[in-house]
Amino acid sequence: MRTEQTRLLRSGVVAKRLGLHPLTVRRWVKEGKIASVQMGREARIPITEVERLLGEQRAGVIVLYGRVSRHDQQPDLQRQVDQLEQWALVARTGKTTMTLTDIGSGLNTERKSLQKLLALVQDYQVAEVVVTFSDRLTRFGLSYLTALFSGYGVTLTVLHPDEDQTPEEELTQDLLALIASFAGQLYGVRSRKQKALLDCAKQVLAEAAEES
Repeated sequence: MRTEQTRLLRSGVVAKRLGLHPLTVRRWVKEGKIASVQMGREARIPITEVERLLGEQRAGVIVLYGRVSRHDQQPDLQRQVDQLEQWALVARTGKTTMTLTDIGSGLNTERKSLQKLLALVQDYQVAEVVVTFSDRLTRFGLSYLTALFSGYGVTLTVLHPDEDQTPEEELTQDLLALIASFAGQLYGVRSRKQKALLDCAKQVLAEAAEES
């Protein structure tokens, strides 16, 4: 997996980033004005060269991301935002921040603000993504998102890593999230059937934990 330091770009991509004609970029490569790595018949350019020419030092925005599952959890969403913004004032003083929020399941990859975040990352506009807990960003596939962020030089910061959870507790939370998501799709997020099924699942899992 390539890191930010070794990421190599095609000349056309570099030209777009620099606002130049691709022929100009190729000429600069030949003249030695831009360092490159030969790959077959094509020269690839390290992203660090683009940043050097732009005078960039990965000055992207810091995205503060919060999420809750339901509309009746908006007070919790506001608490997340307040905590993230207060943290940024102290830990990232003077840095440009952007706050994005979603109301939806952590299993839903089509969340509007999540999609906006991913688009910004792929456009090299983000330096860091910050969440209160990792499951605010996603219930599953965190390692894939982390790898994606790393490929674009983005750091993921979790204010409260789930270090105290046992593997059994993590599995229980994941199972409940799955049940809540699928039951919500079948019966509606606020339906009695969805709530009854979730309550039943919680009881069964609690009894299983006591017996183990």
